[in-house]
Amino acid sequence: MRRAVAGFDFTFSIPKSASVLWAVADAGTQALIAEAHHAAVAEVVAFMEREVAATRTGATGRDGAVAQVDVAGLIATAFDHYDSRAGDPHLHTHVVVSNKVQTVLDGKWRSLDGRPLHAATVALSELHEAVFADHLTRMFGVSWEARDMGRDRNPAWAITAVPEELVTEFSSRSRHIEVEKNRLIAEYVTQHGRQPSTATIIKLRAQATLSTRPEKNVRSLADLTAEWRSRAGRILGSDATSWARTVTAAKEEPLLLGADDVPLDVIAAIGQSVVEVVGEKRSTWRRWNLTAEAARQTMGYRFASTEDREAIVGLVVDAAEAASLRLTPPELASSPTVFRRPDGTSVFRPKHSTVFSSTVLLAAEDRLLDRARTTTGPTVPLAAVERIAAKPDRKGLVLGPDQAEALGKIALSGRVIDVLVGPAGAGNTTCDL
Repeated sequence: MRRAVAGFDFTFSIPKSASVLWAVADAGTQALIAEAHHAAVAEVVAFMEREVAATRTGATGRDGAVAQVDVAGLIATAFDHYDSRAGDPHLHTHVVVSNKVQTVLDGKWRSLDGRPLHAATVALSELHEAVFADHLTRMFGVSWEARDMGRDRNPAWAITAVPEELVTEFSSRSRHIEVEKNRLIAEYVTQHGRQPSTATIIKLRAQATLSTRPEKNVRSLADLTAEWRSRAGRILGSDATSWARTVTAAKEEPLLLGADDVPLDVIAAIGQSVVEVVGEKRSTWRRWNLTAEAARQTMGYRFASTEDREAIVGLVVDAAEAASLRLTPPELASSPTVFRRPDGTSVFRPKHSTVFSSTVLLAAEDRLLDRARTTTGPTVPLAAVERIAAKPDRKGLVLGPDQAEALGKIALSGRVIDVLVGPAGAGNTTCDL
């Protein structure tokens, strides 16, 4: 059931290493780091206004709106938060966007189309982190490096001069989540007899995040800063504020790129890499999926301006789309000029809604289908299947009639690949075992 909402809450966080540096720095440096963060937030919100925000209109009403049209801008307010629920430094901003927008087409006030906002959330977060890193490098000359976060997570970009030991010290919330996630994984292995898939691990991590969430404890920034400096000093073996001053004292001019400095062959290569990485996680994708990965893969570059970064990310996404296989059919009829966006696309098709895949994935699907039609695989005698189905397992449980029937069909089919599909809790894993 659809429900009206008053607005949308976006959270923009700076990397943990930057939060740590901000937490222990002197007041002037803290203000400059916060300024870089606020500038990045403002620029990403401006990007949202240009590329994401839209409303729907049409003769058939809200549920059957036929046109997705541009809006005059967004109405939003921002709230800064300084710490995590565990009391660690975590500078982040909640941007609450009003659901009401003015339509460019006729000046009427309508509701935001929520679909592109949800689709672009990860891309906007990745873009904010990259833009913030640019601001901080231009401001202090700091360099950045990618640090491995384990098999289930993307690498984290950190300020090179901030040691990982210090980041770990102020990542209590992450440690609690990891401990609970590992417990849930062990529980899953005990119950199912195998390791969970990547998708299942992501769900278990989300479950761990909620179950370990402590109550909020409001403390003054002055008290928090004093505590953070003391904790950091013990790790560093020296005064934390003095250490922060050395990190932010630029030793050499950073290499800042303009959009024209990145060769087209490099852009094409990154675009191909983006498709390969996204294709490992998804069977189909849209522009915002490519944008999130393009922002990650260009994070190692530092740009002279946000416009330069947006231009390069856009070019990489264009290259990724060109390297992808378009599944959405082209428009069968052209729209009049009044019903076209500035980029030439029709308002009767949602912006950035084209679905892509790749020839590699389709070829893999063809191989699976071919094996599913091939019946030269080994089979098990019916008597053996009946004997196994009637035998209790280690817990004394016996397969139900539907489970035994499914097991028999697979064991006797001779297909090289067979698929067992059933709703959650129907005993699919028991049949597998």
